[in-house]
Amino acid sequence: MTGFDNLCMNCMSDTGGKRECPNCGFSAAEPQMRHALPYRTMLQQRYIVGRAKSSNGEGITYIGYDTVLNIPIELREFFPQTLCERPGGKGDICVMGGSEIIFDECLAAFLNFSREVAHLRELSAIVHIYDIFEENHTAYTVSEWNESITLRYFIERSGGNLNWNAARQLFMPVLSALSAMHAVGISHLGISPDTLEIMQDGKMKLGSFCIGSVRRMDTDLPPDLVPGCAAIEQYVMGYVPDESTDVYGFAASLFFALTGTIPQDALKRRSDTRLLIPTSIMRSLPPHVVSALANALQVSPDKRTPTFERLRAELSAAPTVTATMDETTQRIPKLGREGDQEKKGVPNFVWIILTCVAALIVFTIVGIIWVSNSDRSGAETLASDTSQVDSFGSEIPDSALESADPNLISAPSLIGQSFQDLTSSGYSSENQDYQVLLSTKQFSDTIPEGCIISQSPAPGTKMAKGTAIVVVVSEGAAVRTLPSITGKTLAEASETVTSAGFTPTKTEEYSSTVAQGLAIGYKDVKEGSQMAYGSQVVIVISKGPEGGDDTTS
Repeated sequence: MTGFDNLCMNCMSDTGGKRECPNCGFSAAEPQMRHALPYRTMLQQRYIVGRAKSSNGEGITYIGYDTVLNIPIELREFFPQTLCERPGGKGDICVMGGSEIIFDECLAAFLNFSREVAHLRELSAIVHIYDIFEENHTAYTVSEWNESITLRYFIERSGGNLNWNAARQLFMPVLSALSAMHAVGISHLGISPDTLEIMQDGKMKLGSFCIGSVRRMDTDLPPDLVPGCAAIEQYVMGYVPDESTDVYGFAASLFFALTGTIPQDALKRRSDTRLLIPTSIMRSLPPHVVSALANALQVSPDKRTPTFERLRAELSAAPTVTATMDETTQRIPKLGREGDQEKKGVPNFVWIILTCVAALIVFTIVGIIWVSNSDRSGAETLASDTSQVDSFGSEIPDSALESADPNLISAPSLIGQSFQDLTSSGYSSENQDYQVLLSTKQFSDTIPEGCIISQSPAPGTKMAKGTAIVVVVSEGAAVRTLPSITGKTLAEASETVTSAGFTPTKTEEYSSTVAQGLAIGYKDVKEGSQMAYGSQVVIVISKGPEGGDDTTS
């Protein structure tokens, strides 16, 4: 390792022998992530292991250094923490007793999947794998290291959302890459604002490829799913993820880029499939883009846009207007000059005379019509003051005029009413006076979840029939109670937890009291506990009695 002793373990730049990196500020005293390989471990006598950057149910991702190419790299280690451990903090791993078969199956899946992804080097919109090897009784991949930020952080730095033209330039190359991937049978199943990365050149790439076992709830590895971006088939058994699953994740990420919000979790959208788009943003999006997103984010897989090529066609269904303000102002003088050329050769006084004659003809016609109408009106027009009168000659107040206009109504009070009831098909068919549109959702300790907190226009305000009342809907209290799930199946427990406002994950434990496949309860918390809305909770599923007959199906 001579010549590499001064590498910063966080960014792989030269520290010049200092304890704190002058490039990123990382301290050499900072400990490594638990279970990760020690700093400066050498793999394949070529790759230096740096700081562990992230981990999930499949393994650990490190920054590293390629001593042959002299470049930073990304190292991915297959290390499912529920199946193995690293005794003594050394390199070799040890598979836990009873997990050998599952570990070997997942390791083989990791190697096969990595080789398939490595063959996609011609796709510039994905992170490339350029080496795969086995060591320490596990396997590793080596990818290019890109200085980048996640799409999530990029959107936050960009004011909260992008316009369609900016988003289109980022997303369409990734869409093309995903279409090519699925053409050869490769899925990602984890597309989200956290796995899409913005490079220093402003282009976007898709990274964080993982085996399918961590992209579903019903497997032996802890799931790595982003709520709002994972499709329903990744939560509930009985569905098989396919290309439409990646279409959902891609569309959810595009929705986030355009609106600044992630769609609601797929489990919760089973009962309310609507997408919540602020009115101001809705007006700025081309209608065909909104329609394409709605189709791609259908909860039911059989109703969803099935392929990326179909999604591309729907996103390109109308010409994209790309003219800027400068372009527009350049075209206006051009049109004026063309108009001048058409009139060239005609003296200006001729145009003045023709304009006056036309105006005289118009005024003459108007005068004839007015006189004829006056004659027919007779005595009814003799009361020629500025006030309007009724048939008895009394003056009509302005308020009565408003109420007499059949196109004006008073805005009803919708506060406290159920938004879902007001927008149901039965209600809409009975009431054609107004529409109810959702602006946003907010937490409220006083208004029940799903009911309206405020509205615009305000109750009692005059409004035209057929126009919309825009409402803010309650998400309920910010602190929720964990519901009872004991004895439920994983699908039932997941839906119960999600409906209560929490994000479920799964683990398994032996139990002599709860049947195999049913929920024992929660890990580290109890039913009835108070937790913040959106908190992640771990559902414990029974493996049956320890030492039981595992051969029965």
